[in-house]
Amino acid sequence: MKRAQIFLYVLCFLVAPLIFFTNLTRNPYITQIVILNMALLFAAGLTAARGAAEGVLPWPRTPMDAPMAGLILASILSTIIGYYGHAAFYRPAMISQAATAYLFLGTNVIIPFFLSAVLFQSTRPGDTEVEIWGWVAVILLWSALWLGFPAMRPPDAPATDIWGQFWSGYGALIWAAGVAGAFWLCRKNRWIDYLHLALAAGFIASIYGIFQYFNMEFIWPYTLNPYGGRSVSTFGNPNFLSSFNVVLLPIAVMLYARADGAKRAVYATVALALEAALLCSLTRSSWLGAAVALSILLLSREFRQAVSKDPRPFGFLFGLAAMMAVFWPESAISTGYRLSAVGRFLELGRALDKHKIYSPLYQRALIWICAWFMGKQNPLTGQGFGFFELFYPFYQGPILISVHFLRGLRTHANNAHDEIMEYWSQIGILGVGVLFWMWTTFFRAARTHFESKRRESWIFAAGAAGIAGMLIDNLLNVSLHFAVPAFLFWWVAGLVMAASTAAERPRTIPFGAAWKRALGAVAAAALFATSWYWVKTWNREVRYFAGFKLDRLNDSAGAVAQLERARSWGPREVNMLYELGNAYDKAQRYGAARQAYLEALWSNAGYDEIYYNIGAVDSSRLGKDDEAFKFLRASLFINPLSQPAYSLLSDLYLRDPAHHWNDAVSVLRQAVSIYPLSPDYWNNLGYLYTLHKQYGQAEDAYSQALAINPDLQIARHNLSALVRQARQPEPAVLKGLDMLNELKRRIAARNMSDQTVALAQKTAELLPHAADAKFLLGTLLLARGRPQEAIAPLEDALQAAPGNETVSLNLAEAYREAGRLGDAANLWRGVLSRDPGNQVAQRGLESIQGAFK
Repeated sequence: MKRAQIFLYVLCFLVAPLIFFTNLTRNPYITQIVILNMALLFAAGLTAARGAAEGVLPWPRTPMDAPMAGLILASILSTIIGYYGHAAFYRPAMISQAATAYLFLGTNVIIPFFLSAVLFQSTRPGDTEVEIWGWVAVILLWSALWLGFPAMRPPDAPATDIWGQFWSGYGALIWAAGVAGAFWLCRKNRWIDYLHLALAAGFIASIYGIFQYFNMEFIWPYTLNPYGGRSVSTFGNPNFLSSFNVVLLPIAVMLYARADGAKRAVYATVALALEAALLCSLTRSSWLGAAVALSILLLSREFRQAVSKDPRPFGFLFGLAAMMAVFWPESAISTGYRLSAVGRFLELGRALDKHKIYSPLYQRALIWICAWFMGKQNPLTGQGFGFFELFYPFYQGPILISVHFLRGLRTHANNAHDEIMEYWSQIGILGVGVLFWMWTTFFRAARTHFESKRRESWIFAAGAAGIAGMLIDNLLNVSLHFAVPAFLFWWVAGLVMAASTAAERPRTIPFGAAWKRALGAVAAAALFATSWYWVKTWNREVRYFAGFKLDRLNDSAGAVAQLERARSWGPREVNMLYELGNAYDKAQRYGAARQAYLEALWSNAGYDEIYYNIGAVDSSRLGKDDEAFKFLRASLFINPLSQPAYSLLSDLYLRDPAHHWNDAVSVLRQAVSIYPLSPDYWNNLGYLYTLHKQYGQAEDAYSQALAINPDLQIARHNLSALVRQARQPEPAVLKGLDMLNELKRRIAARNMSDQTVALAQKTAELLPHAADAKFLLGTLLLARGRPQEAIAPLEDALQAAPGNETVSLNLAEAYREAGRLGDAANLWRGVLSRDPGNQVAQRGLESIQGAFK
């Protein structure tokens, strides 16, 4: 059993953080999650089996026992109340989301916490010496083996060849060597060994991340840059790498303080590599967490004594670390967003500019506002544990309607990006109370041992510092809710708590033969069920991504076959089922598409595009207009920015305007409030007002449509008919259209007189949103040698018609004539990026090259 347990822990600490595929699953870290969770489940099973063989079940005493029990009970209560407090339609999705949340709570929180506690209490006190040079040798040799991987890497396999995408003979040999080396180093099965294994994995991932940052990729045949120059290493997300390192950094620094001689250089190298990867991640919340973590080390008597005894090495280490932070360069990966570490920090100044929206802050603010209202609806128990992602979109929609400057920041949030708001939104006051109970208990227990003279006392400060750092990090981050960083966090938390009660007698639960058989059967069944769940999950994900890729290659039949195989593996997953519905729709299997979309909603009912697709299938393919109304209204409630939903729903209402007049007007009023420059919405709204003889409002709506698009003939026809029907004087917009036509005639005749300019100015006043009117005015002013006056109308025209080449070239010329050479150059470069052969833009750039020398 011991060997099996060591092997499983090696999978957790070495393989799970480092194994990484880029083309196997759409979620790049699903393989990590599956390996980690299955290894933890089997490790828990082995621990229980060993206890059963001895007739007792080991259950370590820790100060966190009561708070964690409180967390479980509060979570269960909130889930039950939330389940029955929401409409029955959402209950299948609630079951799916709650199952995922409780599986994470059990596997990634409770199991690692208590496994580490059991391991600590089973290790002989004081047995903390490690073979540091063995670790150095294994790390260097194993890393060197990876240098040969590019030459030995197999060619890319077809989308359906799962084994070909997964398997590499040379890669398998490297992994076998790494696992064997780690197994040998951890052969004593002590907590200190696994802590060093975590440091080794963090070091290797950090070095790889640094190489990525400087565009030196030697594992994959292409550069990995999914986050604009921020290193992801093997973690798939820079925020996960950074949080992992936040936990490890104070441990590495404390081990540096305890070491001597050449060993100290080893820990210094590890600590600096962890810091460098933190800088490469460009994750500011983790930088703050790391700073707090290192500050907490000063509370340790042992650390202070080490610094005061020999301050020079610490001055060197911290001085070098400070220089790295200040002078760390920009990423070499990104060609767009490029900032150094200091630049990334100084970028926060943009948050103070009230005229600009700083999206990292404002998007979090949007999420926090929604999270606040989620908890406020049921303050005691929140929405229900596990239900944040499901119900968040329903709170975001109304906010986007009322707060216009947040509309560009709409997101589908998995978590609250703040641990306090995470608990408040899902478990309410009970959850926030448990959260503070849990961590005040933790830090109180750890703090009482900071001054201890026990040999293991260093783990209190180092471990507690890492925990505090990641908690601070997760006031703006979400890494506590993702498998690998969460595992390390709770493992270290378990070590600290077990160390605080090491002098106490471990609690054991004795049981007889009958209980042994019964508990063994239950444990075996639970282990089999959860392990099979992860096997199914992995197979589902690889088949889903195979189908996804085939669909993008327009192989509909192949996509359907792979996605159906993914569904057959299960469990239900929203993205896979949504793609299956899309594939069925392309194959004209509309009934099957609708069923797949419904199953997607049973997995997660918070996606507006799924409701929209059901409405589209119901209305255009299956003739179920009444059903389509419901799903399209739900789509717009979740996402009030969806133009396709406005268009489709309003078109459906207009099929029978007498019956749906109120609903149609309501939808179109909302549409024009969100998209005031959409002439079609205004025209349809005018038509509805005309039906109810609300002529004044109809005239305003038609006038708006024509002011935006003077060429919209149906709106002009409708407005002219309205004027005749209501016997009203001709609206100003019709005069403006006549003037616009006259203006175009004069310009075609090359009449650029002052009278023509005056006509253009009057036309632009009558048609304030018409791009044509603004463009012609600006062009006339430019032709008359008045570039400064031409800039404003040309800017308005470009805003109304983004990317228009002619408008861009005229505005660039106006900028040049007005002396704004930088703005002119930017516009010319933009034109050339879309039309590399544009000679006007090329000549424009050549004409100002001397100004930039």
